[in-house]
Amino acid sequence: MNGADTIPGPLTGLRILELADESGQFCGKLLGDLGADVLKIEPPGGERCRRLGPFLDDIPHPERSLSFWYYNTSKRGITLALNTADGSALFRRLAATADVVLETFRPGYLASLGLDYEALSRENHG
Repeated sequence: MNGADTIPGPLTGLRILELADESGQFCGKLLGDLGADVLKIEPPGGERCRRLGPFLDDIPHPERSLSFWYYNTSKRGITLALNTADGSALFRRLAATADVVLETFRPGYLASLGLDYEALSRENHG
């Protein structure tokens, strides 16, 4: 083990919830590469980016997208249906301990689910 393996990144200790597609997932990758704890939240069936090539051994499959793998290094991941009561409740619990929510939905989508900044910030005491 060299010394670089033990040096924390400048964003160590920062917790990010990522709800981003291909237009924002590089931002999450950079934050994770700098030490932030990034949790990628995908919808059931997986993020549509999983269907973008190139694919490992040229075999198209959501688990073989090299593009998805590259943009989602340095992240952990879960599947969550935000539009269900259980999914919304779990997201609220996660957001209560997060520092940042990185999202690329159309304006107003999270508000329509009751998961906008105003609603989440009332429960976040960080």
